[in-house]
Amino acid sequence: MAQWTVIRMAIAKNRDIAELMTAGLHRESALDAADQLRLEQMLAEYAWAAFHIWDRTQRDVFPQGTFEATAGPLLRDLFRTTRGGTWWSSAKHTAFIPGFVVDVDAVLAKNSGASVVVKEDTHDL
Repeated sequence: MAQWTVIRMAIAKNRDIAELMTAGLHRESALDAADQLRLEQMLAEYAWAAFHIWDRTQRDVFPQGTFEATAGPLLRDLFRTTRGGTWWSSAKHTAFIPGFVVDVDAVLAKNSGASVVVKEDTHDL
């Protein structure tokens, strides 16, 4: 998918972005306002690209379980970091539809010991 290619190539070709993602997510350094915005935009791009996989899975373009096996683990790794988790806690209430949020939260809860309440028929919202 083109969305993932753009993200991967931005990180692979630009050391500054790679450092922003690694140091920024793990709070290895303080971020000024510009770098905080850049990090949030990268997280939004990851989430948006993952949303496309989720959406196509919901519409049976991809086989069921594709999101949970591919994009879900990528988001889990990002959103279990301090800054990634903080971003997701805020963004999920304003930027994404409820069905996607429920499924991302379920992926995050998997193997974490947390539980998630799943509502029926949220994928059509």
